[in-house]
Amino acid sequence: MSEQAKILAELQEIIMNILKSGSASAEEAARIDTLEALLLEQKCYKEIDHKEYTYQGEEIAGLFSTDHYTEAIDKMCEYEITPDDFFGFIAYHDEEEEFIEIFTNTFMAKVKKDHQSRC
Repeated sequence: MSEQAKILAELQEIIMNILKSGSASAEEAARIDTLEALLLEQKCYKEIDHKEYTYQGEEIAGLFSTDHYTEAIDKMCEYEITPDDFFGFIAYHDEEEEFIEIFTNTFMAKVKKDHQSRC
């Protein structure tokens, strides 16, 4: 499990605990802040100089969503982003769920296979 996956898993666990209890403790709030800071250090969250996108993960998502599949895979290789980390980024970052219809299980399996063969 990558560092990003561990961070996201812990964030999800804390958020689920907060939802169950109805409020966040001071410790939980502080830990969320720490985890979110660590998340911003991950490759998918690395800032880029681009007119449309802030992060590397957003750029890759944009390429996939505009039918630039091969370029997206190439960017994943260039940025050394694994499919698991990329799809974790999408699951956490895609608040408006704009990619939910594009990133199906079949699509994710294809990306994993193609990423493995190209990178």
